[in-house]
Amino acid sequence: MNSPENESLTALLEKLEPLLAGGRLDNVVDLLSLLSDGVDIADNALVEKLAGLFEGVVAVGWEGGMALRMAHTELQLDPRPAHFRSLYALLRQPDTLLGLMLVLRTLQIIGGRIRTGTLPPDTIVE
Repeated sequence: MNSPENESLTALLEKLEPLLAGGRLDNVVDLLSLLSDGVDIADNALVEKLAGLFEGVVAVGWEGGMALRMAHTELQLDPRPAHFRSLYALLRQPDTLLGLMLVLRTLQIIGGRIRTGTLPPDTIVE
């Protein structure tokens, strides 16, 4: 008489058989080994750096999304058509200029790195 443990083990082995035959289970074992190595390497300083990086990325994404939503809502609520005079008035505001300076400075740094070749070669599109 088969016990429930043997039946469940037999069912598991039947499900794993195609993975074993195709060698795909080796990939899972390699992934688990890589994860184990990552846990061994990770110390508190690395975890704190990664957490700070993640927090920074989430904050930038959140702020960018909120700014986009606010701008979209303001444009929908403003019935006046867009024209060059309203664009010029927007460009004269210090907050707009600060945002443009940030974007342009970021593009300048990226351009400088592309010129000096400090970016990986596969990211440069010709």
